[in-house]
Amino acid sequence: MTKGPIPDETPSNLQEQLLLEDALAGNARPIQGGARRPLGDVPRLVAIYGGQPEDWFKMTSNEAFVINGASVQVHWFRNNQTGQNVEIKFKRNYPKTAPTN
Repeated sequence: MTKGPIPDETPSNLQEQLLLEDALAGNARPIQGGARRPLGDVPRLVAIYGGQPEDWFKMTSNEAFVINGASVQVHWFRNNQTGQNVEIKFKRNYPKTAPTN
C-alpha cells in the first residue's frame, strides 16, 4: 500500500522561517534523485504529485543555522520540471554530550 502525502512541517520560530525562505529561494542543493540516483520515495511521489521519476530530487538547504543548540537544515522533495516543492521538514541535529562518570 502506498503511503499518502507527508504534510509540510511548519517553522517553529523566526530563524527556521528565514532558513526555509532562503532555501526555497535557491540557496539549496540536491542530495539525491534524478535518473542517476533515483529516490526510494519516487513511486509514492509520482503517484501522489505526478511527474516522471527522473524529475524528483531530495533537496537540502545549503545553510545550517544553530537554533536552540541544534544544527538545523531544511529537507524537501522538488520536481525539477514543475518547480513543485513538497513534504518540507526541518532536520535538527543536537550535539552529543559526553557521559558523566
